[in-house]
Amino acid sequence: MFRGANTLNLDIKGRFAVPTVHREPLVQRCGGRLVLTVNNTRERCLWVYPQDEWERVEQKVVDLPSFDPAAQALKRFLIGYATDCELDSVSRIRIPTPLREFAALEKHIVLIGQGNKFEIWDESRWKARCDEWLAAQTGDERLSVELESLSL
Repeated sequence: MFRGANTLNLDIKGRFAVPTVHREPLVQRCGGRLVLTVNNTRERCLWVYPQDEWERVEQKVVDLPSFDPAAQALKRFLIGYATDCELDSVSRIRIPTPLREFAALEKHIVLIGQGNKFEIWDESRWKARCDEWLAAQTGDERLSVELESLSL
């Protein structure tokens, strides 16, 4: 399970060092082989999957109906942007330019654990998104039925 939030720096080549706590689990689980892709929602962030987890997700996406426009759009984004990568000798991941541009990643990024994957956000976008979410929680907005039934 990948959890936690880490603020990291991208170098000039678009690489970042994976936090130490996640390095060995990634090597053991998938040999350091990962897949980066775009988030399929309106969020401008990236998803990072261990290779084995991505293969399960990808098959679910491939199995979606071919003639459903929303399914086709999802396939275009998730599979179309999917990029294989590997931890290098010093445990860095390079984010290709099209993915950096999609997520508007600058020098400072945030790596957010999501259980089966990570999200990568530009730090300023992440802070703005957190502020939006916190502001919404203080209003009259209701949680979805699924979230209301969650007991933590």
